[in-house]
Amino acid sequence: MSHKKNKISKLIKKLSPLILLLEKYLAAFVLNLLYISLKYEIIGLEKPYPKGIYIFWHRNLLPLLINRKNENVAIIISSSKDGDFIAGPAKLYGYIPVRGSSSKQGVSALKEMLKLSKNHSIGLTPDGPKGPAQKIKNGAFQLAYLSKCPIYAVNVKVSKAWIFNSWDRFILPKPFSKVIVNYSKPYFIENKEQFDYYRDMIESFLNN
Repeated sequence: MSHKKNKISKLIKKLSPLILLLEKYLAAFVLNLLYISLKYEIIGLEKPYPKGIYIFWHRNLLPLLINRKNENVAIIISSSKDGDFIAGPAKLYGYIPVRGSSSKQGVSALKEMLKLSKNHSIGLTPDGPKGPAQKIKNGAFQLAYLSKCPIYAVNVKVSKAWIFNSWDRFILPKPFSKVIVNYSKPYFIENKEQFDYYRDMIESFLNN
């Protein structure tokens, strides 16, 4: 029995690159169809969006991924297997995926983000990849402090959505629903003593 399990696991390992390739194009196709049907209302900022660090809850990743496509934004994506399924479509959508998280490859991801922040906007989910949900970790503030880039908080409301039974209550907008994206004013982090002050302010904005 164990020999058969080993053969199955080896087969799955061999097929993984093919599965990810197919998933990448299929997911991008489905997201394109969804994008056509959604109606977006943008509040607070106008295109072209200023360069900065855009932070939003992990549950709102999908509606923002669709809305800000082809803008060459660098986004940090978990280095886990789950992250593989997001990184592929994100790259097709014109994003620059940086693999890592606060618990895994965090230092290398921060260094990569610092380099990219010189020429690109950054997208971060400060409560990802595993929570606690809707609580900002220090990584976003650390990046803003070191890069001298402003933070823009992004609040998202979807009129109709499927909500997953996951740690973050992940949102998948239903076709033809309305998505309201509200951008905050820029927050400049000038020293580490400001982390807690801005944490309360930004969490309040993100939770509306």
